Amino acid sequence: MSLSGCWTAPNADIRPPGEPRVIAGEVEVEGVANSAKVESVDRAARILVLSVNGVPLSYGIGRRVRNWDDLHTGDTVKATFRDELTIYVARPQEKRSPDARVLLVDPSYRVMEVQYANGRTQTLKLGLLTQMKDIGAGDAITIHPVEVIRLHLRHDSIVPWVR
Repeated sequence: MSLSGCWTAPNADIRPPGEPRVIAGEVEVEGVANSAKVESVDRAARILVLSVNGVPLSYGIGRRVRNWDDLHTGDTVKATFRDELTIYVARPQEKRSPDARVLLVDPSYRVMEVQYANGRTQTLKLGLLTQMKDIGAGDAITIHPVEVIRLHLRHDSIVPWVR
């Protein structure tokens, strides 16, 4: 006797039950962009604009980041960043689409996989104080960039990633 299985990829287009509401606000997350493009660097204000998943985001540069003086517009970097999220149940005819939607939530590891409007996915590590019980697949997310906490940049294909 043989058993057959069926697997389908997670879908962020589902709508969670209930009235539109905020589920969690000011949720601290840490994420990694393996290939982000530097759009601009404001050295005086310590502001870095990175194109992450095709979306330009403005980040502060964390105090522990050492090599940000080497950054130039057009560089490709691996960036570890800190964001604050607002997670909510969206209205069906919402005028502004969310920045991302929840695909999966894993409370045991405190991670959440999200899908951006362009279809790309990313795994985010949730802060210790986040109440995860009401967060589910299909919930909408608004992203508030906070700061870059680590940068690795590559000037050309010969130079390895430096810290």
